[in-house]
Amino acid sequence: MSRRAASAVKTVGNAARDLLFPPRCVGCGDLLPPFVRRATVFCPLCRTAWESAVTEAADHAATDAGRGLIYLVHYRPGHADGIPEKLIYHLKHEGDPRAFSFVAERLAPRLLDTAATLPTRAPAGEDKPILFTYPPRRRSAVREDGFDQAQRLAKALAVACDGDFAPLIRRTHRKSKEQKTLTAEERAVNATSSYILADTAAEVVRDRTVVICDDLCTTGATLNRCAHLLVEAGARSVILCTVARTDSHGGGKD
Repeated sequence: MSRRAASAVKTVGNAARDLLFPPRCVGCGDLLPPFVRRATVFCPLCRTAWESAVTEAADHAATDAGRGLIYLVHYRPGHADGIPEKLIYHLKHEGDPRAFSFVAERLAPRLLDTAATLPTRAPAGEDKPILFTYPPRRRSAVREDGFDQAQRLAKALAVACDGDFAPLIRRTHRKSKEQKTLTAEERAVNATSSYILADTAAEVVRDRTVVICDDLCTTGATLNRCAHLLVEAGARSVILCTVARTDSHGGGKD
């Protein structure tokens, strides 16, 4: 199927979905206009609150981008009524394609700008598209919600950046603890024993720029563990990308 045909099929599918399940604002629950081509998840009032949250996080986000972490907003644990917090909850538990497209469209320019500044080691003319991957969610959480939000974010970003997607990380068979229940030191130990490279990762990542995607960064333990694995496997550069970072600036799956 050609890209144009695939796009037409997707448009028809989105229209049918909007008819059957009218889109609602992630923030307040009000109905949104159907058949909107560009991803829309907020009503005008909640959109203003979202943009304010992005602006508020901008200085910190710019600093963290220089250290290899790109994100849009801060997440404040316990503030369930906040717009960023509602969006993260929606991404984790609703699986709404519109929401993943929304954040991917806003993260993509930052990712591409960052990737353009990274050194190139591949031979001239052999540079490959950015490769997107993710740290897999706990199996019990995937069974409960029916999907892995980090995987969906990685796929949406691959589309938005015209990149490639591959599942490069997998969980070990050992029973790991939930990261959100652990201290920063415990998270680092837990992440080290919970994630390993997928069998085919080494042949895929060599001399590639790889982006590790997740919805939220707290301490960075999971993301840093995955980055370490990919660098050891031969990745040229690794960028960490999340929708939000916790307001502690310490660093949740992480």
